[in-house]
Amino acid sequence: MKILAKAAATAALLAMMPGAANAATIMINSTGFDTPGYRTGKITYSPTNLTLNSVGIGRLKLSGQALPSMTAVQYLTYCVDIFHTLGGGTFTMPSLSTYVTNPLKLNQLTALVSNADPLIATAPNAAAKKDISAAVQMGVWEILYEASGTYNLGTGDFRIVNGDSANARTLANGWLTNVANNSWAPVAGKKLGFLYNQSNQSQIFLTAVPEPETWAMLLLGFGFVGAAFRSSKRRRATPVVFA
Repeated sequence: MKILAKAAATAALLAMMPGAANAATIMINSTGFDTPGYRTGKITYSPTNLTLNSVGIGRLKLSGQALPSMTAVQYLTYCVDIFHTLGGGTFTMPSLSTYVTNPLKLNQLTALVSNADPLIATAPNAAAKKDISAAVQMGVWEILYEASGTYNLGTGDFRIVNGDSANARTLANGWLTNVANNSWAPVAGKKLGFLYNQSNQSQIFLTAVPEPETWAMLLLGFGFVGAAFRSSKRRRATPVVFA
């Protein structure tokens, strides 16, 4: 029984490790914009002649359950897919590098979101929160979809105009400059999680990276469990001798 308990503990610890998230499956059943709301704008993406009018732009809130445990989960996310609409469904959680294969853009995305997303919480009022929320989302799209080498929401492959997003566009362009000239680097201890659905709007979210001391404790725990398991196997292999 002790060995079974230790094996269960090992499984629980393994589930906490970074690679374990790759196998996670999430059922999303509620989607919408996070408080305090969103800004609007017109999106154009010239390589595919895509035009989207009066698009809501801002941080999203997704709620659902982790499968198969049915544990309640909630994510504050940004869209990375302008070609699909967002709805409920089953999402997997692979590494974001499987979707954003350009290492520079992946690093820039992490720098943008890890520096700018926390500013929403400290904004002085609801209007400022909307502008920051929309600016982060615009910056995410610009990094992902602009191939010209220059980040500016008013020019190039990906553009946003009109609506009530002028202040947000100004913020986003400033932050994109910070990212491009390396004034902003990814914040230590933060990374981007990824919610993927092939036919639905995939999302990214800011999450914490466990401290090195945490992994050291986990590895130490694995060592103790492994030693106990090997010791148990040796005891079971010893024949029982009757006098």
